[in-house]
Amino acid sequence: MLFAKNMERTPPPPMTVSFISKPPISTFNIAWFACVWILYPAWRAASRPGCKAGKEFPKELLFTQRKRPHTSGGKGAPMVDKKQISKLYSAAKLSETEQSVLEYLLNNIDTLDDIGIKPVAMACFTSMTTVIRLSKKLGYRGYREMMYDLKHLQHVSREMNQSLKDSSVHFVCHTGDVDVFIAALHRNRMIGVNGEGFSRIVAQYMATKLVGLGFLAVIQDFLETDQFVESNRNTLSCMMLISKSGQTEAILETARACHDVGITTLAFTGNEDSELAKTADAIFTIHDDHPMDLKNVKPNCFTGSCILAFEELLSICLDNLKQEGLAP
Repeated sequence: MLFAKNMERTPPPPMTVSFISKPPISTFNIAWFACVWILYPAWRAASRPGCKAGKEFPKELLFTQRKRPHTSGGKGAPMVDKKQISKLYSAAKLSETEQSVLEYLLNNIDTLDDIGIKPVAMACFTSMTTVIRLSKKLGYRGYREMMYDLKHLQHVSREMNQSLKDSSVHFVCHTGDVDVFIAALHRNRMIGVNGEGFSRIVAQYMATKLVGLGFLAVIQDFLETDQFVESNRNTLSCMMLISKSGQTEAILETARACHDVGITTLAFTGNEDSELAKTADAIFTIHDDHPMDLKNVKPNCFTGSCILAFEELLSICLDNLKQEGLAP
């Protein structure tokens, strides 16, 4: 104990703190980092596939962090939005991301000539796999086939408009479709008519006109499709269906139900490649000035041309009935 009390304690060595001075940031370093920050994205975008020699890369794809244009040429309101895409391509069951990609493609289709899949994926903030999956869901073999068909859809109305100007009728149909129309009205049975939205105006006109000529016509109004078709399957000679896009779900449901029980369907549509056209027995294609304007907010001759086309078909039918002594 004495030894412990008398033992001298050695104090700990003093703590030393060293400060390392940081090198000053020079003006050259700041300028170098600024150049890399600004020029590197441009260099990366210019080196992407699709930016060929002598061809300027689209400005909307150069900096993906900028706001993407919604319309072709960057003017006006969006030509088509997600809600319209969801309705137009409801059967494909697209995800939110796939709808965004399709929205971008449709609204910029005229500015995407010869642009590869990678720049499109960059502009939509997604992967190339998503773009390929979108093309597969829409029934195409790949991205190139999808782009070709989408561009064809945009320009087909212009070509059809020119062909209609050169003729005296307001519809285009396949061989034999007029005969199907005549045969459907030959039968002394009920004629069903259906249309949604603005097409309901055409449906009401058709039904009123047919009744005025002595035919028995009825509009599928508030009855469910299954009930309407099942209750009248033995009395319906045909079903006239009007849809500008050819993708209206209610009209497609009626077309499928009629097809299943053997009722003749006559389609009046602006899209000859639509689901309605694939299901109907006879397709009468009417010129549609704006195929992607599902809300029908732009000036369009479809509704009027559809009524004129019906009158022209009715005139052919009545002339045929008079020759056979069966006119009403």
